[in-house]
Amino acid sequence: MSDRSPPFTALRAVEAASRHRSFTGAARELQITHSAVSQSIRRLETDLGATLFERRGGAMEPSTAALRLAETYSQAQEALNRAIREIADPEGLEALVVAMPEALARQWFSFKLRALGLALPDIEIEVRTRLDDPAAGVRLAWVPASDPDAVYELSHVPVCHPDLVRTLAIQSAQDVVRAPLIAGPDADWTAWAGHFLPGRRAPRAHAFDDAGLALDAATHGSGVALANLFAAERYIESGQLMALPFEAPSGRALAVRAEGFRAGGASDRFVSWLKLEIRRGSARLQAPADSTRNVSQT
Repeated sequence: MSDRSPPFTALRAVEAASRHRSFTGAARELQITHSAVSQSIRRLETDLGATLFERRGGAMEPSTAALRLAETYSQAQEALNRAIREIADPEGLEALVVAMPEALARQWFSFKLRALGLALPDIEIEVRTRLDDPAAGVRLAWVPASDPDAVYELSHVPVCHPDLVRTLAIQSAQDVVRAPLIAGPDADWTAWAGHFLPGRRAPRAHAFDDAGLALDAATHGSGVALANLFAAERYIESGQLMALPFEAPSGRALAVRAEGFRAGGASDRFVSWLKLEIRRGSARLQAPADSTRNVSQT
């Protein structure tokens, strides 16, 4: 690639498409044609010599390279916007009340506060766990996967301590169910086994009524836990657990609803950051360590 900087329009298209997992969604947001988004991204792929998106089912899945570009563009855009706001209103600070389920706030969102502060330093977030709170500007809720407000379809992924993969020589879904299994309150090993091993008898598992306790047990090498992105991401990022490449749909999704939406406002910027952060976490879940990349799906 030449030393010239890539066009900002292409990077903007990559960022929008990474959030929407759709060129059509990006085109709608940017108020340009689908063809313009596609051509812009294809030219950038040619310049970089890297694949940025791959079609999977009905979605355009961003690659690790695309997510890195999207994150960098988002940070640069936010830095410029912040400079403009500080010049126009040096004392400006926006407040936003966000309502979300208690478990999501405890297991995932509290882990994201540092990243949020770096990305949106001029927005003061107040988290409330009563979903019908009238003051909430943004609401996060679990819904059926078909809900029109769904931004991320939840999947269940087996996770365990890296040493356990080597000790038990886990190479397939059959190997997973032969290992000691750990279940949390929202993880259904029966449904997971039905997805990968139809007709097999439901596997037995030690059960906890708290997802955090189930994952803590897995970090001690006690077995393989079934988890979702929001519960497991911090364990995977820290290296305490690794995701096995056997991801099964749950039929549930996270929906995001914004009240009093205003382009460029606190809720708009928060939701954009949230969607990109979820996509980055999902990419980690779908990129297991080298020792399991080539395992069989059966």
